[in-house]
Amino acid sequence: MVLSVVLLAGLAGCADRPNDLETYYNTPGNSAATTSASPALAPSSSATPDPAVAASSSARHAIADEVAAAVLTKDDLASEGVRAAAERPDKGPCFNSVPAGDPRGASWTYTSGSTLIQQVTGYLDQNATDVLSRVQCDGQKLSFPLPAGADSARGWCANGTCTVLLATGHVLSGLQVTATTTTRASDAVKSLVPLAARKLPAQP
Repeated sequence: MVLSVVLLAGLAGCADRPNDLETYYNTPGNSAATTSASPALAPSSSATPDPAVAASSSARHAIADEVAAAVLTKDDLASEGVRAAAERPDKGPCFNSVPAGDPRGASWTYTSGSTLIQQVTGYLDQNATDVLSRVQCDGQKLSFPLPAGADSARGWCANGTCTVLLATGHVLSGLQVTATTTTRASDAVKSLVPLAARKLPAQP
């Protein structure tokens, strides 16, 4: 069972607000449905909450909070020379290789015209390091030191786009930079790795 949850606001028209975020996919069935009114039933005083259901709900909420906390904000990127993207850049194929879910994140544009996309995914019943070990992306492998805060990390570059995936606990954080050259994309994404790793959930 895969979970990727965090309520995030769209970027369009919101570049001046902190924490500008966007949804990469709109999962069918998320919109509210209108139904005819029906009499409300009073809860039974004899009903006993199922401990397993309560524990699962608590775990979902905890992972949702971790996903939200792992997304880079405008303040986090203040020194990077980026602004919130007016239009959503195209995702590279590497992000499409990340196992299922409803990835959420933010899109940014550098003054040079390069783009940055972050997507963060939470997994309820899987360790993010195990998920990352199964991800295979085309291109040349990108080498960089394992940053503090991440349990594992992998990266690839192809055709001017470099992607890094960082895993800790149940959270997988991805960074994708597209630039005019692969070298520029590589330098930019590697400079962001320590920052993104610090936003990952602390592990006991």
